[in-house]
Amino acid sequence: MRLNRSVIQWSVILYIALVIPVSLLHETGHALVCSASGFDYSLWIDGTGGHMVCAHTPSNSVAYGAMGGLFGLMGSAAIIGFWAAAKRHPAVLVVGLAYAVDQAAKLILEGFFTPLYASGATDLFLTALQLVSWIGLTIYFARTPKIQAVTSRTK
Repeated sequence: MRLNRSVIQWSVILYIALVIPVSLLHETGHALVCSASGFDYSLWIDGTGGHMVCAHTPSNSVAYGAMGGLFGLMGSAAIIGFWAAAKRHPAVLVVGLAYAVDQAAKLILEGFFTPLYASGATDLFLTALQLVSWIGLTIYFARTPKIQAVTSRTK
């Protein structure tokens, strides 16, 4: 099986380039619920990702937890929508889908399994899910059809 290097290279570049924007979108979702509840918050990015701390606990903990993943999913949908409109490069679809998998998992875990998520017990799972989905999708969309692979080897 031959792989299209362009898909792999652009997938890496886009995935890294969009880490901060997607992380900020995710945290903005939490901040929206915190602010709507009348509380102050702090939002920042560091080497481990995006973070948001609400001054107090909002009364609707499900909305507070899930809104980060929902905003992240909206960002992922925008990436996928950009690909659907332009259909310029499969790496855009790869990155959008990989972020969608990650944000959907975070929406479920943060929104409905908050104590488990807050304990840090899911950190390794989420990191593995993120990497496996991204690498798997990259390989899937980078595959070169056999006819094309044979043709390129005979030139």
